[in-house]
Amino acid sequence: MPDAIVIGGGVIGLLSARELRRRGLDVTLVERDRPGRQASWASAGILSTADRHGGGVDTALKRRSEQLYPDLVADLKEESDIDPEMTYNGHVIPAFSPEQADEFRAQARTDPEAELVEGAALRSAEPSLGPNIVAGLLRPGGQIDNRRLCRALEVAVRRAGVTLVYGASVTEILREGNKVVGVRTLEGDIRAPVVVNAAGSWSRQIPGCEPAIPVVPQRGEILALDQSAVGLKRVVTKVPDPYLVPRADGRLIVGATRKYTGYNAAFTAGGVHWLLSEAIDMIPALAEAPIVEIWTGFRPNSLDGVPSIGPGTVEGLYFATGHGPSGIAPAPASAELLADLVTGAAPKVPTEPFDPRRFVGVEMPDPSTWGVRGGLPI
Repeated sequence: MPDAIVIGGGVIGLLSARELRRRGLDVTLVERDRPGRQASWASAGILSTADRHGGGVDTALKRRSEQLYPDLVADLKEESDIDPEMTYNGHVIPAFSPEQADEFRAQARTDPEAELVEGAALRSAEPSLGPNIVAGLLRPGGQIDNRRLCRALEVAVRRAGVTLVYGASVTEILREGNKVVGVRTLEGDIRAPVVVNAAGSWSRQIPGCEPAIPVVPQRGEILALDQSAVGLKRVVTKVPDPYLVPRADGRLIVGATRKYTGYNAAFTAGGVHWLLSEAIDMIPALAEAPIVEIWTGFRPNSLDGVPSIGPGTVEGLYFATGHGPSGIAPAPASAELLADLVTGAAPKVPTEPFDPRRFVGVEMPDPSTWGVRGGLPI
């Protein structure tokens, strides 16, 4: 019998399983599909401590992850022989009017990490930016190839001795009284005294979890272009969207739409048109760039836009879910915090903002009323 079961094989679940295993626990990871092939596979892999949508409660997780990522990437290269290809070339937030440039200039005065560039300095930083961009706010940050990260983590946890169970949807949390004793899957029961719900947008669908975390799927339509002839170096993040993420292999990730459509994975003509129009407006040379791929993913959006990491109200039940549109950036610290709470170690970040028990007794409103990053303030 394992010491712990992790439900969900996305980046959060894989990192949680890896961290628990590194602390000596016997871990089984149960995934309904293949590890890393859902929201984590669809992500853009942006690494930033800046929160473009307001709030910023999870900034502590992102800053701690910023410290952890270099060693994590180096370790994964050794553990899996796969390079996740992390780059840290910075971000550009474009300004499209003098008024917006003035807003960014004011931000730069109070933020030592930010710098406003315009004119020749802007064109030198990113020559491909179009003439309608009058200035840019440069911030630290970068990106990681999320799909390579998923592959590296899958290989690493398997080599570390984590048992991976594929194609086995969890249908119920098994309990004896108010204590977890395992999970029921389509392939049979697995017993363990600790269960971690890291099932992303499916977290709320698993019976037996208390509290019922208000997490719902937000569909994002994303596409990739071949930007070999363009050569964008930095991540470009327009306020509020879209974003452009240059990969080491010459692809440019363009995303994303944000709609609550249940689990409807269709990509739409309107969504693709908007992504392409916005991308070409920012970088005119992309009009000649070949389209490489189009896909959708389901972000696990939380009611208050903040992840749930920690114990539930059932003994032995833990959550690591609800990271919304930016789950890759805070992932290492999220797994570290989860493992700290499971093993009784001292947490490296404040725990209260992420406590899943904040949702006890909270009713979930209609997701169609939710904002792009999360739901309504509670």
